[in-house]
Amino acid sequence: MMMMALQRGPTVIWLLLMAATLVGAGSAGAEGWGFALVMLAATFKAQLIVRYYMEMHAAPLAWRLVFDGLVGLSGAIILGLHLLA
Repeated sequence: MMMMALQRGPTVIWLLLMAATLVGAGSAGAEGWGFALVMLAATFKAQLIVRYYMEMHAAPLAWRLVFDGLVGLSGAIILGLHLLA
């Protein structure tokens, strides 16, 4: 029964979101690369939520590429500004 639940898409996505949350929360107080891990986890979570729960995976390729680019660029800008501060 448990294996059937793990094979369902939303369950797997939810587990990935929980893992990313734990990574982000666990590294939030860490020095050095902690902020980078938090941003990576947040970017990964944004990708998962929009692709699977907002059904971007069914959108045309151009829309998916635009979204991926915006999320990646946003994360890179935030991380870059943090490093410059």
